[in-house]
Amino acid sequence: MPRHQGTEFLDFEELKRLATDPTPGGALEQKVSRFFSRPIISNEAWYGGRRPTRAQNEVMGEFLRVATWNVEKSIHAHEAARLLGSAEAFEAQIDPKIAPPGSKKRAELLRERERLVTADVILLQEMDIGIGRSGYHDSARDIARALGMNYAYAPQQLEIDPVLLGLEDFPDGRGGSVRHQPDPARYKGVFGIAVLSRYPIKSARCFQLSAQPYDWHAGEKADTTLLEHSRRFATEILFENKALREMKVGGRIFFRVDLEVPGLPGNTLSVIHNHLEIKARPQDRDAQIAEILGHIKDIPHTVVMAGDHNTSRVDLSPTSTGRVLARTSADSQTWLGVGMNVLMAVPVVVNSGRILLNNVKNLHSPLAPHIPVVLPNKTLGLFNRLEDFRFADGGRFDFRGDRDRSINRSSAKLANSNEKAIKGQTPTFSVKRPIGPFGRGRLDWIFVKAPPAAQPEGKKSYRLAPHFGETLSGFAKSLRTRLSDHTPCVVDIPLQEPPGL
Repeated sequence: MPRHQGTEFLDFEELKRLATDPTPGGALEQKVSRFFSRPIISNEAWYGGRRPTRAQNEVMGEFLRVATWNVEKSIHAHEAARLLGSAEAFEAQIDPKIAPPGSKKRAELLRERERLVTADVILLQEMDIGIGRSGYHDSARDIARALGMNYAYAPQQLEIDPVLLGLEDFPDGRGGSVRHQPDPARYKGVFGIAVLSRYPIKSARCFQLSAQPYDWHAGEKADTTLLEHSRRFATEILFENKALREMKVGGRIFFRVDLEVPGLPGNTLSVIHNHLEIKARPQDRDAQIAEILGHIKDIPHTVVMAGDHNTSRVDLSPTSTGRVLARTSADSQTWLGVGMNVLMAVPVVVNSGRILLNNVKNLHSPLAPHIPVVLPNKTLGLFNRLEDFRFADGGRFDFRGDRDRSINRSSAKLANSNEKAIKGQTPTFSVKRPIGPFGRGRLDWIFVKAPPAAQPEGKKSYRLAPHFGETLSGFAKSLRTRLSDHTPCVVDIPLQEPPGL
């Protein structure tokens, strides 16, 4: 087990070169390629004497706890580290108007924090290293140190937008402009994902996926059209979410981390950490998942695959008239609407009703039925692929829902691993100012695979199966500082058949 594995960061001048030429060739391009294929590994907590305390209770027996959280561009990651590292600091951050001292709501929020900070494994997305917006912190390292955990970090992208590098002005909001002044000595520009673990890290592997539906350099650099400006303006006005240019080099990645966990088959837990593309169509993310599954098929160990899967029905890549026409003309829904307009006496009413019905059906429900053409749900394909997938050893991801093994007594599909709401799944993402149910969605997921040998009775076995998956919604609603636009998710995995169920 490596005590520490570092990496070779790009210097500020090299990042400036990439801003104008993302494929420079020669030594710089080779350095970029090496950078994206070498994870940072730190087992300093283990070598420093930290050891996991195996959680257990009468219901579950001994169990592992796994969590995932997207900490929105690491803007408040340093504050998150402080609050996770101190119960007193966390309680001081609770908004007393929302959760007064002594209230059930405050007790519930403290329970949520305890469930997160006692996780054995935490997957973190949008972790910065050396970017001004997050105070030039190494965000994953900060949180790992606050919790006394080992960590592995995989770079996804290099933030080389000319505005961030101080090469271009940007509007100051008062009709003028201003130029950002970065610190060249501290600027690393790294945007990635991390796995934190109380167990030692045996190995980690990362590389760029072949399926990259969006080019974060060319796509962001291109002038946006009136359609895109209108969409960004509407987003900011309606939901107070600013959609800014984000020029980057790199894309979405494959990231596998193997942990030494005594008591598991082979004493190994394989963690697959996903952060799928947001600026893409559902079928594009399905292609990314298909590629990832191809890389993990032969894993014989217990597998947890989790992260931000961006299971949105909306493609957030920059919009143009030509792009809209090309995609809508290829969409069978478009031609159904055209046919209805031609053939029916009240086409507008019928078409509007069909669209409204479909939006209600799919609201917060990536698993809603897919009725091609008439009432489609294009996000369902990704989940069907995961449910049908079989590992080489015959193992599969656990899609079960049981009333006595889910957090809110739901028997719906995936309820044991991911909290189910009355309508759809409990949202894990929210814009700053949602309007009723709109501006929220379920983007973050946890999937668990047990080796078939560990479950000899098949569907009757629940050893190494997900239990009590929960969305820790209080983090989004009850703190003075909004730490992220995502809320943490957590699940428990019993090492043996749960004795109390």
